[in-house]
Amino acid sequence: MKIDIVYTWVNGSDPKWKNKRIEKAKLIGKVLEDSTNEALFMDNQELKYSLRSLDQFVPWINNIFIVTDNQIPDWINLENPKVRIVDHTEIFLDKSNLSTFSSQVIESQIHHIKDLSEFFIYFNDDMFIGNYCTPEYFYTKEGLPRIYVSEIIPIPNKKSLDITKRAPNKRNTYQHTVVNTRKLIMERFGKAVYYNIRHTIKPLLKSILFDLERIFEKELNQTIKNSFRTNDDILLIYLFEFYLIAQKLGKTQYLITSDVNISALDLFSHLYKKFTFGFINLHEKDIEEHLERLKKAKPFTFCLNQTPETPDEHLVKVKQFLEEYFPKKSQFEK
Repeated sequence: MKIDIVYTWVNGSDPKWKNKRIEKAKLIGKVLEDSTNEALFMDNQELKYSLRSLDQFVPWINNIFIVTDNQIPDWINLENPKVRIVDHTEIFLDKSNLSTFSSQVIESQIHHIKDLSEFFIYFNDDMFIGNYCTPEYFYTKEGLPRIYVSEIIPIPNKKSLDITKRAPNKRNTYQHTVVNTRKLIMERFGKAVYYNIRHTIKPLLKSILFDLERIFEKELNQTIKNSFRTNDDILLIYLFEFYLIAQKLGKTQYLITSDVNISALDLFSHLYKKFTFGFINLHEKDIEEHLERLKKAKPFTFCLNQTPETPDEHLVKVKQFLEEYFPKKSQFEK
């Protein structure tokens, strides 16, 4: 089984790119505030350390595709045969939808990458592999993708399919799109999916993504036209996971959170112990404690999520943490 890696990456501090984003927002006129926040586009060289994590813990990977908007990391070794930069123009079938500044739109096109393997894992650049793992951490022996979820048994609730059931302060753009995506599965297949998906790496199947592109052509085309995130979007990656759950084409895999205190339930879930997970919102006041727990736990995978409220001093601490966790320069660097 050949397994590729796909990243989406942007350097939001690039003046030319930033000006293009500002001008596009002016042209549209009305853009949601949480779809233009600088934290969405800032580059703190997380990609470099994420690639180090691949080099250290998953050396068996096939190729690495880095999807960008006419940008190239200045530190990357393009002479390495495993690495390829993929411009947005190479994967968007309808070029009139460019330029786009919505990660949701970009994600909806990644299966169009030329020479991409059937089996591939999608990363945001702030996601990392934290410990040694084999292909079976991502796909079963039968080739079914693992769907990383946040509960062993999902509990039905009205909030999953009705955004108005959520508190107003929790109705952000992300929650809108997740609910929209769940509703599509319910409407098309008559099945409600109540699992919550971990914000982490995604093992995918190219053929299923093409199937979903055909099944939900109208809905996806509406999302792809949006240059910035909107509350009406759907998420193809989540659509993939909800579809696999509804159709029993994937394997739900509970990930235990390892950077917080272990719950009583986790103490009895020894079958899940290798599937550990860390997630830190970087605005947290006790960030040093979280990072220290990650360092000791060495989870299978973790995400360091920069938020609009993240102070600059926390970014410095994260950079130091990443340098300590992944000190060895990878083959993917100059």
